[in-house]
Amino acid sequence: MKLNHFTDFGMRVLIYLEHLDENESTSLDELAEKFKISRNHLIKVVQFLSNNNLINTKRGKNGGITIAHKAKTIPIGDLIHLLEQDESPIIDCQAKACIFPSQKCQLKQLFNLGYQAFLKVLNNYYLKDLRFENLNQIINQ
Repeated sequence: MKLNHFTDFGMRVLIYLEHLDENESTSLDELAEKFKISRNHLIKVVQFLSNNNLINTKRGKNGGITIAHKAKTIPIGDLIHLLEQDESPIIDCQAKACIFPSQKCQLKQLFNLGYQAFLKVLNNYYLKDLRFENLNQIINQ
């Protein structure tokens, strides 16, 4: 299984914001520069996070992007599932003709169980658990 770029960037943004001081904010430009990510792509990620109340965005002179309380209370597995935005199964038996009878093949079920186990393990952790001692030094560079 491979997480999509959108999920990767979303998690990077949330982890970064989690490390900022409580009254500190950042900007799209700063995030794009720090992560070496296209600003246009990052806009979509930030908009999604904002629409799902995981971050707060404020325009203007005293504006910026901050982490929302909701993001701090959602387990990592649930964040990953939300960011993945894909309800389709990991394996799609209908996508191409398959020689195996679908009622006897258990591959799809096995992958779905694996995905659920993956999320279950990640749901034991929150953004606060991803804190790095030296990340504040990296952020402030």
